[in-house]
Amino acid sequence: MFTALQKELREYYGENGGQHSIDQQRLRRLKKNQAEMNTYVAEHPDASVYELRRKTYELNAKDFHALLFHHSPFYHDLGGNGGWNVSNIGRWLLLHNLPMIENYDKDVNQRFCAQRELDLFLCGTMYFDCAHDNVPISNLLKHGLQFYYEKACSILPDCKTKTEQEFIQTAICGFDAVRSILKQIAEQAKERLQNTQDPQEIKNLIRIADTAERIPWEPPKTFYEGLTTIGFAREIFGEMDGLATNSWGRPDCYLIDLYRADLTAGRLTENEAYDLICRFMLHADMLYDHEKSVSSYGDHEMETGITIGGCDAQGTPVFNELTRLFLKAYRELGAVYPKFHCRFSANSPQEYLQLIADDIAAGHAAYTFVNDDSLIPALVNDGKTLEDARNYCCTGCWDIVVDSCENNFGGNYFNLIRILEATIYDKQELLRKAGLDYQKIDDAEDFETVYQRIMHNVLSSLRSMMQLEEYGKLRSITAPTPFYSACMSDCLENKLDFTAGGQRYNPHTVSLCFLGNFADSLLAINDLCFVRKVCTVKELLDAVRANWKEREYLRQEVLKAPHWGDGKPETVTLVRNIIEHLYNNTRDLKNARGGAYQFGIWVYREFRYWGETTLATPDGRYNGDILSQSLNPSHFRNKESITTVLQCLSSLDFTKIAGNSVVNLLLDKSLIQPDTIPALIRTFGALKLQLLQLNCSNKEELLDAQKHPEKYEHLLIRLCGFSAKFTSLNKEWQQEVINRKNY
Repeated sequence: MFTALQKELREYYGENGGQHSIDQQRLRRLKKNQAEMNTYVAEHPDASVYELRRKTYELNAKDFHALLFHHSPFYHDLGGNGGWNVSNIGRWLLLHNLPMIENYDKDVNQRFCAQRELDLFLCGTMYFDCAHDNVPISNLLKHGLQFYYEKACSILPDCKTKTEQEFIQTAICGFDAVRSILKQIAEQAKERLQNTQDPQEIKNLIRIADTAERIPWEPPKTFYEGLTTIGFAREIFGEMDGLATNSWGRPDCYLIDLYRADLTAGRLTENEAYDLICRFMLHADMLYDHEKSVSSYGDHEMETGITIGGCDAQGTPVFNELTRLFLKAYRELGAVYPKFHCRFSANSPQEYLQLIADDIAAGHAAYTFVNDDSLIPALVNDGKTLEDARNYCCTGCWDIVVDSCENNFGGNYFNLIRILEATIYDKQELLRKAGLDYQKIDDAEDFETVYQRIMHNVLSSLRSMMQLEEYGKLRSITAPTPFYSACMSDCLENKLDFTAGGQRYNPHTVSLCFLGNFADSLLAINDLCFVRKVCTVKELLDAVRANWKEREYLRQEVLKAPHWGDGKPETVTLVRNIIEHLYNNTRDLKNARGGAYQFGIWVYREFRYWGETTLATPDGRYNGDILSQSLNPSHFRNKESITTVLQCLSSLDFTKIAGNSVVNLLLDKSLIQPDTIPALIRTFGALKLQLLQLNCSNKEELLDAQKHPEKYEHLLIRLCGFSAKFTSLNKEWQQEVINRKNY
């Protein structure tokens, strides 16, 4: 039924289309616009950053290239994958000013580069994240662009400073440009109508020509217009402001009233709505070739996600006709994208959980489960109103944002295990360049001394990273985003770009990576050196530094020590103390936009890639061994039952982890009954854990899939922050999945 559209989209996007455009017309236009901007800068060396942004807006609206497919009724696909494909003039301003950022302070830059060389952290770019941008979808669905355009015009006379004035003027210019783009799309649809005899294409083009001039300039009045608004919102901010957006919001929550009104008025049938949903979703799923080998860092990452379920602003559970239709489309298309983030709570209907569970049990592991009962209190504790907190979306891989109210920079991974490594091994020269002075632990005579010294090293590194991020303020003077900001709640009222802190909330998430290995290492030092007194701290660390060579007997003793996931009181107490220590000692710091830092516990592929370059650690790891995923226990230590593991993980105070924490589980499909997965989800929720990712397979099936890939073409694996066909994983990644613990 959708084969023609699938083929058309795949041919357009090519092998890497979600990341690199092969549209020659688009690339020629980009090259021409870049040359014009370079000429403009040369002729106007004193032009302000807002003047340059206005120029990019004007160029974006000049001879706009509409991307209209024969078999799609939508015009939201602009060829840029929400800005992840950087072939747009909106990104020019940031790229043009990157040298200014990199050369702003040589000493700071040296510290930054040295800390990166140590792998103490991963940052989205120099000092700030420009790869996980939220989309103000609910604002545009409620009001349309015209509302914010008129508000900007009314605010302009009240501006008191040049910066305020330029921000508002540039936003207005952005709205004018997008209005022009919409009109051009409508005109190009009308032109195409003159050259086709195909009835389906004629129907699509008439719909586009009629709708594009109004939507999303005006708020949508039909279900189709609502879908179009969602899709266009994600794409246009990438084109205009060079953002990399990654969310389609909450369509089952936001569009249900439009859908029901259409049915009542006879404008739409359920089958027609289903057809629209499928065609809409295929614009995300066909961004990349499902058969392409997953081998490098982010070659299958398209960053398109939607959130379903949960509750509305009044706390009423969301599970409706649209939820069912979206899940049906996802299942029947066998789609990998968009990523489905499924909010749930103690009040979630059994049917909702069962529908998703049945897909996972069938091998379609492309879902995440996000627990309202844990995340909403965490967001409220982080300063959100209850009503706003209830309207959170899970975007990108795991990021939590309040729709239309915040852009949560989430590209900082903080590498706990590298700090432990630099404590144990000789890294003094790099530490000096990084501006860090670590305390050694070889001579420690009690565990309290070990703990305090290591936590001193961790905290000094964490605070240094956060203080380096102070230079993220450069974003607002090098690449502001006035059009986007004007559509975010409170930016117009504050007359401030979001990059300067104008939006309602301004969080910045730092993810604490490899907590399992870090905790296990401390537990091992305590157990061997101070509880059982098997060896001294120096003797244990010497064994670690020797990669356990000729000290395997000590490593075997380490494997008897307590470990994260075992549920023992000393384990629970230590890990709670670590989180609370870091949380309490960073509350005084503000991020570049004036908001607070919040913690998450998740990691992308670094659990393997950083593990390959990390030396042996006191938890029994050898040089190069894989590291623990997200909140999970270490893979080689964990021998506990799923009940024990989850009970242990739930011991943390999740109100202090507003940035989300992730648990990845591989369920043995031979042990799964129809009600097993829903029961597990409810248990996960009752324990107030936050985000659950499930695979349902077993080692026998996966080994057979290696030998007979033709039998397993539809087996999807949740690898980390994304899913992919098991048969498209390279051998190294297949083996990593096979080695995961089965529950």
